[in-house]
Amino acid sequence: MTKLSKKKIRETIPTSMGIYAVIARKCNVSRAAITLFLQKEENKNLVQEIKQEREKLIDIGEEKLMELINSGNFNAIKLLLTTKGKDRGYIEKQEIDSTIKIDVDMDKLRKAVKDGIPFQ
Repeated sequence: MTKLSKKKIRETIPTSMGIYAVIARKCNVSRAAITLFLQKEENKNLVQEIKQEREKLIDIGEEKLMELINSGNFNAIKLLLTTKGKDRGYIEKQEIDSTIKIDVDMDKLRKAVKDGIPFQ
């Protein structure tokens, strides 16, 4: 295994898409080694650089999504509306209908209420 350094990690970030496993492979170390290295306080700036690289990947994804929307792709349009159009009512909701059966001895309940004691 290779000894990790800030310089080596920094060199791999631009071609990693911000993915730890890719950085690890390019540095010839395990993903766990990358994670441990980045958890150190003195390496927090590298974590920020990796996050910025990941943002570039998301930008590319959004650009491709917009291309699909512009071409009339229904699934892309639906994805956009259910994620970005929530404030306009475009949201998928789950409705849960359930029935709960409670077996209660009504005579005991009435007596407890009458006597002002907790029902058990």
